[in-house]
Amino acid sequence: MKLAQEFYKLPLTFDIERLKQEVSKFTEQEWVAHHESFKGNSAIPLVSVNGEFNNDFKGQMLPTSALEKCAYIQQVIASFDEVIGRSRLMRLGPGAEVPLHSDINYHWYKRVRIHIPIITEPNVEFHCADKQVHMAAGECWIFDSWKYHRVANLSDCHRVHLVIDIAGSSRFWEMVNQRAAIFENQFNHLNNVKHLPYSSDNPSRFITEKSNFPIIMPPAEIELLAQDLFTEITSFVSNNKQEVDAFTQRVTNFYLDWREVWSQYECDKQGWPKYHQLRQELLQSIASLNDKVKVDESTSAATILLHLIVGPAMSTELASPSNTGKTAAASNIQQATSTSSKQSTASLSRNSDCHCGSGKKYKHCHGQLS
Repeated sequence: MKLAQEFYKLPLTFDIERLKQEVSKFTEQEWVAHHESFKGNSAIPLVSVNGEFNNDFKGQMLPTSALEKCAYIQQVIASFDEVIGRSRLMRLGPGAEVPLHSDINYHWYKRVRIHIPIITEPNVEFHCADKQVHMAAGECWIFDSWKYHRVANLSDCHRVHLVIDIAGSSRFWEMVNQRAAIFENQFNHLNNVKHLPYSSDNPSRFITEKSNFPIIMPPAEIELLAQDLFTEITSFVSNNKQEVDAFTQRVTNFYLDWREVWSQYECDKQGWPKYHQLRQELLQSIASLNDKVKVDESTSAATILLHLIVGPAMSTELASPSNTGKTAAASNIQQATSTSSKQSTASLSRNSDCHCGSGKKYKHCHGQLS
């Protein structure tokens, strides 16, 4: 989520010894390697799609069997009194790093990730844009994940954070806006800090996300996302105005035509081929601009368009409540559109699997230049 500042330290603390005790219950075999094979990165899902051990973003979020072992972590999650999304324990090995990336997919557009460090050392560094902090054990932080960020573990321990994804109610953002520390000289001087002790009597009930991706994205939402993207590319002074105008017009045509199809079919299955055709035509129409129109020095507008709008505009695998498993095509869509990180690259990767689920590379499918 885009935020006004890089880092916010929230006025909350937690029982660090109890958290460490619960983390110590897990065996080495229970830590799952990072889905993008980042060296030294592993995790244990606590709230995930269908409560399973997966890396998915789409579908009903439920507690996993791992969370059931952790009474205090359940209390921590419940203490926010928010609708809880995808949440996990994230571990970073000694000397390892989370590489430089930015979270620009649809999931992250209006969700923030709460970080609660459990095992850490002072020389574990969290970088966001040109700022860096050390998040101490038992504290509570959020940050602007839309900006490029990375983590460096320069210690000899396995750093472990509890991370909790939420959209945030008005109550949450009121706390952030009125009570959080946002500048370096404030981080050690928070007032009215609330501590959550462990309680054996706490029932730890919380609500999890049921709806997080649209089957077919409404045209008003596509227009909103597109206008936000237009603002970014217009603000980047290195862009060529004629190329920006061409990109903007082609995306505008896309959401206008999407509205026309929506007025006939809304989410009806009969309209799916028409929606899919519009996505295909859009990606083909901007193929010549993939490396040219950017939101910053490292990121093409086409990358954000794919992961924020075009891919998530159709999540038809969610249409049938009985479809708890994923077909190969749906799995390919998930892989292409739900990845939470964009690496620091200049353009959309043409060797990625195509978002449409065809099983072909993007360059041979919707990215084909012919």
